[in-house]
Amino acid sequence: MPGYKDWIDTIDIRIDYYSAFMKAWIAFNAWYNYSGEIAGKNDKEHIDSIAQTSNRFREYIVNLLRAEDSEGASYRDNVANLHEALQNAALMTQEYIGTRQAISFSSVASKNLNAAERFDYYKNHYECTRIRGKIITSVKEKSTGVEIFHFEQDEYDEEALQQQSVYVSLTPTQRESCLRCYGKMTPYVIESVLSKPEDVGSPDRSKKIGAYSFVKDDVKISRAIVVVLYMLRCCLAHGDFSPDEASNNVYKYAYEVLCIPLKKLR
Repeated sequence: MPGYKDWIDTIDIRIDYYSAFMKAWIAFNAWYNYSGEIAGKNDKEHIDSIAQTSNRFREYIVNLLRAEDSEGASYRDNVANLHEALQNAALMTQEYIGTRQAISFSSVASKNLNAAERFDYYKNHYECTRIRGKIITSVKEKSTGVEIFHFEQDEYDEEALQQQSVYVSLTPTQRESCLRCYGKMTPYVIESVLSKPEDVGSPDRSKKIGAYSFVKDDVKISRAIVVVLYMLRCCLAHGDFSPDEASNNVYKYAYEVLCIPLKKLR
């Protein structure tokens, strides 16, 4: 027969926010896969589409970030709490961009929409473009127009570029310039949605969310929220961390940040 000590041990009931978050994500996943509102062939493409294009889910987030009512205030508090929880938990994942990355509002991976990069340096013209799904890298002599390097890829791969025999035969300056041009084609760019130190406190350049200063751009913040939520989904689905109080706290606020706009999709 259980004694009073057993009952005392059950006082601190912890909600399993990992399961709560994943249950909410399943509903979100069903919406972007089957509603017909979001373009994409897989989860990553769907998330990129949600983050980068106008759609109901992202617009609900933007509206909540701007709303002056109690719902908007509560949502912004949850975003601030999520930011603080992420700082305390230091969660990382490599499932989103292929390299291990901290999940944080200070380093958000955004889809790189740059389709071309061109510049002249010294005697050469450098050009990298995305054309019909391929990345094309070219180096030409400015004076003659003769192409001294040409490489086409289906996917961004810096190592593959550097292994090309013609690339190796370029001068160090040419290789460095070529790589600088090629780097502009990286699939994702890392951005912060937190205010720069010099912008903190300026109502024209920063937005106060809880105790924190974010950039003065609700659409950019909404994109970051979508990406952070997806990275947390990846982190949890692939077991990239050891569950503890700090990480459970992250998923508590991630659950709230996901659920409020998600329920508006009904």
